[in-house]
Amino acid sequence: MGKRVNFAALAEEEVPDFAPTPRPNLSPAPAPAPAPAPAPEPNTHDDSQAPPAPSQLGESVLPISDIAGNPLNRPGAEDETDDDDFRDLVDTVRTHGVLQPILVCSSDAFAERYPDHRQAIDGSKWVALIGNRRLKAATEAGLSEVPAVVNDERIPSMYEVMLVENGHRKNLAPLDEAQAMARVTEEGVSQKELARRIGRSKMYVSQRLALLGLIPELQDALRVGILKVELARQFGTLPEEEQRAIVEAGPPYRRPTAAQQAGPRSTRRISAATPEQAADSIRKLFTPDELTELIRLLGARD
Repeated sequence: MGKRVNFAALAEEEVPDFAPTPRPNLSPAPAPAPAPAPAPEPNTHDDSQAPPAPSQLGESVLPISDIAGNPLNRPGAEDETDDDDFRDLVDTVRTHGVLQPILVCSSDAFAERYPDHRQAIDGSKWVALIGNRRLKAATEAGLSEVPAVVNDERIPSMYEVMLVENGHRKNLAPLDEAQAMARVTEEGVSQKELARRIGRSKMYVSQRLALLGLIPELQDALRVGILKVELARQFGTLPEEEQRAIVEAGPPYRRPTAAQQAGPRSTRRISAATPEQAADSIRKLFTPDELTELIRLLGARD
């Protein structure tokens, strides 16, 4: 028989109220009203009448007739017109135009910094800081306009820009690179700092600057390729008398030996009683460079 349930007792117990869970409202919430836009500030001046600063002009297209070449360039440094590379550049410009803008500044700003060259740029609105060779090629190709970036603030650092570009494209001859480095150091920049700015070693900068110590005859030999830059940077540190002796000896140019600097010997007697005595005598009479040349001549065949 099952257990009896006292319904009277159950009726007296407190039972908590039960509230059914409300169903979620699935309708989308209304979007918030957009915040009112702030009122524009009143314009106290007329921008339409104020021209932008030269450093903010960016890339433009300028008439070639308004651009003067950089008078600070050594004659022939960037605008040679008689080599195959330049003729190729002219053909490229004629076909595709000037692909890289020329860096220019206003003639007034250039003349303010370099007053001695004011006459050279007289009548021009702009001066080419970087890209004189491209400007010349565009002229030869018959173009009337070139893309250009106007930036007066680049005038003090134009040689640094030129050296950085040369590190990527090798468009400067060693002597021209040395002259550009000299221009920067004349502005008070140390060789160490210049090397850091252009991504070179200090030794590289000092070796390039040594080329400026060459006498004119050896500089010409370096330009035409008769004298290699490795020897030229050594010759540039020599006294003028020694450089004259190198020129007088003629190509292939070599540094004078100790025997050459001492002058010609009247006689050179080799003691040849024994092979050992002969070798010792030869070593005393000839410098190491002379011995090397002698061995080369003895080993040469017709």
